[in-house]
Amino acid sequence: MTVSEDSRRFPQVITTGGHNIIGGLSRVFHCNYYNSYLQMTVLMTQGLCNLKPERLLTDSVTALIRLLKQRGYRERELLHEFSDCGFGQLQQLDDNTWETPRSHYGESLCMHGKPQKNCYFTSGYIQGLLDKRVEETACKRLGTHTDKFTVFDETLSVENYLTREFELQTAIPERFAFAGCQAFNTRVDEEQIIARLKKLPLYGKEETGLIEVFGAVLTNHFADYYNRISYETYFALRDAGIPEHDSKEMFIQAGHICAFNTFGRLMSSPEWYEAVAPLCDSKEDWLHGMIAAFNILGWGVYRVEKIDVEKEFIVRVYNSYEGVGYRRMYPATDDKNISFLAMGATLGLVHLLWKVDIRDKPALTQAFYVNQFNNPEKSYSIEQTHAIAAGDEYDRFIVSK
Repeated sequence: MTVSEDSRRFPQVITTGGHNIIGGLSRVFHCNYYNSYLQMTVLMTQGLCNLKPERLLTDSVTALIRLLKQRGYRERELLHEFSDCGFGQLQQLDDNTWETPRSHYGESLCMHGKPQKNCYFTSGYIQGLLDKRVEETACKRLGTHTDKFTVFDETLSVENYLTREFELQTAIPERFAFAGCQAFNTRVDEEQIIARLKKLPLYGKEETGLIEVFGAVLTNHFADYYNRISYETYFALRDAGIPEHDSKEMFIQAGHICAFNTFGRLMSSPEWYEAVAPLCDSKEDWLHGMIAAFNILGWGVYRVEKIDVEKEFIVRVYNSYEGVGYRRMYPATDDKNISFLAMGATLGLVHLLWKVDIRDKPALTQAFYVNQFNNPEKSYSIEQTHAIAAGDEYDRFIVSK
């Protein structure tokens, strides 16, 4: 286990077991494409079941801000962290009104139908800050100059959903430590890549509060926010009689979209060609380079177990944030195919290299995603065989033809 702490700047980040921890809560880097698509997925359940998706999207962060306050966070620290982690600029106008001149969710839109208010995360953040109900009442997407939020003098009833203890795995194998591993032949230096990528400005710019890198806009988000809104929505769909495969595919697709937009842009960026591409001689090397990049995102520790080119790829994830988060919220499950983001992201990585070949620098447009990247023709499939959520020591994924 490696532990590092940067005490030179606030917020302080402790990295251990593949998790980046701020204020005792795991944080994960994700892009605007994933955030907006996942939010849209949750909102599309309106009327399909008893779930109240707008409240889920709002209150799930309120609970986490309350935890930070219990751990000693003050208002100015929460406001600073909002910007440092890429959510934008949060300002108070008067006792009952807040606004965001720039914000991640205010500028990330993915939905079917007409534009609508979509800053549920920001509303929930302010709720946790003030312990009062907050709603977005003016939206830039609907023509106003800023997103504005009204504070109501109403008490909140929001539960703490992180009620179970679950420790991170510390005995994590080194790279290629698996019997019969066919992935040894690479000169990709993971530690070198990690060190180079960590030098990038992966925090919100002072003037905008946004993290703009690799041609995408990132957040250093709450892992358990993602876990809560994903699993509660999945359970509600399942209980409403929606077929399990269809319910899961909604969330796996969010990870697939994340891979296309974030990984695709990363592997097309000047930063990639400076820090990683010079170490790569083949598609396999590019895959190893991206696995190294995964391991700074807070998603857990990714390890390549097997590469059988164009036939089968096997990846393990120790301390996957979905598996760990599941066990901190729910009892162990019998379901092995439950780490939706990791499934979609791992599948998407293989598609980027062996289906469309990102090395050719294709334009990562929506049309290209639909017509080629996500086209069933020549697609691979993915199966999760081991799951931390089900009591295993790691998540394990097999991508195959």
